[in-house]
Formats: sequence, C-alpha cells, structure tokens
Amino acid sequence: MAGDKVEILPSEIHLTQGANDVLLLRNKDSVPQIFGPVLIMPGQSFRLPFETVSINDFACTAHASGQMRVVVDALPAAGWPRLKWRALHAWTRAPHLLST
Repeated sequence: MAGDKVEILPSEIHLTQGANDVLLLRNKDSVPQIFGPVLIMPGQSFRLPFETVSINDFACTAHASGQMRVVVDALPAAGWPRLKWRALHAWTRAPHLLST
C-alpha cells in the first residue's frame, strides 16, 4: 500500500493435479487486492482449486508486474517417478525437518 516494490508472492506458483492442491490467497493488506476476476477485501481469503493440467495467467495487484502465473503439473506416474516427486516435495515444503 505504501508503494514499496516488495514481492510478497512468487511470480509463478506450481500445483499438482491429483494431489489435492488448492491455491489459497489471504489478503493481509489494508487495501483490496485483485486476483483474476476476484476482488479480495482486507482480511478475506480466497480458495481456488485447479482440476486440469494447465498454465494460467492472472492479473494480480499484489505483484509489481501486475501478473501471477499458476502452473498445474500432472502427478508423476506411480513407481520411481512418483517417489522422486514425493521426496522432492517433502524437502521443498519442510527443509528444516530433514536437516541435521
């Protein structure tokens, strides 16, 4: 709101189809924010599930660029590909749990 160019959200978010991923945006600012066609008021949350593999570009007033991309990737095939995917996501979501 003060006009500072601070990126509080990544410019690209990756979700995985079939993993029950849902994009949840919470407006903790003191002014309304726009995400795509949705106006999110201060203190309000917005949940957006994605059901198909896709690349989605949204207008987003919380970004200096005014845009945010949501990429929905396919769930890897069962077996080693999925095990590798699970290990990678466990590390990226909670690296402090795996450190010594």
